[in-house]
Amino acid sequence: MQDKYGRAIKSFRISVTPECNLKCFYCHREGHGCGKDTLMKPDELGKIVHSALDFGVKKIKISGGEPLLRTDIVEIVENIVHEQIIDISMTTNGILLEKYAEGLKKAGLDRVNVSLDTLDPVQYKEITGGNVDKVLKGIEKAIEVGLTPLKVNYLAMKCNLDQLPKIMDYCSKVGAILQVIEFIPMEEELKEQHVDVNKLEEEIAKDAVDVVTRKFMQNRKKYVLKNGLEVEFVKPMDNTEFCGHCTRIRLTYDGQLKACLLRDDNLVDVLTPIRNGEADVKKYFVECIDNREPFCK
Repeated sequence: MQDKYGRAIKSFRISVTPECNLKCFYCHREGHGCGKDTLMKPDELGKIVHSALDFGVKKIKISGGEPLLRTDIVEIVENIVHEQIIDISMTTNGILLEKYAEGLKKAGLDRVNVSLDTLDPVQYKEITGGNVDKVLKGIEKAIEVGLTPLKVNYLAMKCNLDQLPKIMDYCSKVGAILQVIEFIPMEEELKEQHVDVNKLEEEIAKDAVDVVTRKFMQNRKKYVLKNGLEVEFVKPMDNTEFCGHCTRIRLTYDGQLKACLLRDDNLVDVLTPIRNGEADVKKYFVECIDNREPFCK
């Protein structure tokens, strides 16, 4: 199915919790506590995801907050798995990944994206409040069990810019893909941390032996370096490339279908109908897709 602007629906991003076990200084802190009844249960998530398949969804991304804080995360993946889904991935901070990696792979998870802003233990503690050794063990365990291609998400900021070469070396060593993400500060006091990733991309491009343009990922370019390392650059989301090539709908942790990443004024409740016993909730997906319109025109 396509929306009114001819954009096909190919992927579905689902948040399974707003909670997080890190306190990154740059985070918008959108996550907050919630009651157990607010969170979707594994079987409810399965029903919602499988209802999306009739509209062309082939890829699922699981996110949070931090999704691995759900102690039933393996059961969630088991309920999502379906023969029509070609890719199930997860975005995580990696703190609990070593613990869950093997179980997630057996349950049907295909791959993971792991946030890693620095390899320096002291700096990681300053930025996130966490332990980077746990993240590295999680990354390496995930690769060992086959949650690949694993992508490392590096948020480029003034305070950690010197870490980029080290993280590139690390990704090359373990066989991970590197995503360099541009930091867009929401608060005035964080603006000094902004780095123009276009300049970083120009430098990486000089050493590339191949360049791949990802059409359905906002024409994002992936650079293949001589040592085999693949590097992608993720730029601001409020741009025409992002909107023009958007193929994703979203599901909030409390069961609201979300037509646009940048809007919260047109959510569609799909969890309440399921809890009220509605067997077919496809009409709520139709409503959500009809709500889709480019944020930037």
